[in-house]
Amino acid sequence: MGTKAKLKYQRVKDLVVKSILDGEIADQECLPSERELCQRYHASRVTIRKAVDELEQEGVLYRIQGKGTFLKHQQKVTQPLTRLTGFTEDMHAQGKVAGSRILLMERTAANAMLAEKLHLQPGEEIIVFRRLRLADGEPMAIETTYLDYQRFSPMLEEFTAGESFYAFMRNRLGIVPKHALQSMEVAPLASWEAELLGNGKLDVAMLMYRQTFDQDERPIEYVISKYRSDKYKFKIDLYTL
Repeated sequence: MGTKAKLKYQRVKDLVVKSILDGEIADQECLPSERELCQRYHASRVTIRKAVDELEQEGVLYRIQGKGTFLKHQQKVTQPLTRLTGFTEDMHAQGKVAGSRILLMERTAANAMLAEKLHLQPGEEIIVFRRLRLADGEPMAIETTYLDYQRFSPMLEEFTAGESFYAFMRNRLGIVPKHALQSMEVAPLASWEAELLGNGKLDVAMLMYRQTFDQDERPIEYVISKYRSDKYKFKIDLYTL
């Protein structure tokens, strides 16, 4: 298959996924017929079949012989964005067992951006702490945390994968988070990240940035997380003034 044909079926695939995310196709609902999809996306039957086949292989769609192709029920972890909590607390609140795998924990020098986020000078020592976050044993996110080495040095020897970092921070170091600045966007996912997250075909993630402060308005951590877009969603409650 040539590059142009491949790009076309990928484009159709992306449009189908967008329709799902926009709520145009509901859980367990049958997709339009192949002919309708050809007309909607201005594509050939070969292109439509390739796009649908891949979505079926990825577990997004399923077929029933003689009835059609349906959207599989999408069971996603839902996290409210109204309270400052750690991943472990979020999972416990949903009745799931939180877990993690430590991918990296090392001392390094802060670059200009990280120094600014942690209120340090460029070149000062920090800890880089990367984990694969799990819910009921299933990969959910790759989380990279940056910390001031002077405040967090004990964790290099004492912290274990099975612990809640926020609990360790409170109980061992006496550091209590008060509030955080958080932002989120959609970002590309590298192939190694997709494999690590358990879905090699996933190409986008929900990218989260968090800068957390203590009661003295001193930065505690700067966190960059990539959440699985096929397994995770965020919920925000909005109120009128």
